[in-house]
Amino acid sequence: MVKKVDDSDKFIEVLHYLATTYRKFPKFMIEIIAENYGIPSSKIKELIYKFRKEGVLVIVKNEGYTFILENK
Repeated sequence: MVKKVDDSDKFIEVLHYLATTYRKFPKFMIEIIAENYGIPSSKIKELIYKFRKEGVLVIVKNEGYTFILENK
């Protein structure tokens, strides 16, 4: 049986890609790359909120909507 990949799984791949490539990244880059991974634009805001709430995605202080991926 093949496990279906949901949007959360794809989104964490997006975040890992951005973190390894850029370390810090703005919100618009998350949106662009997430769409390239096939995540509908209507789900991106929800996923950003979810991962911020879980402490995985962290806003860099004094840099607006620039994020880093929390190392856990």
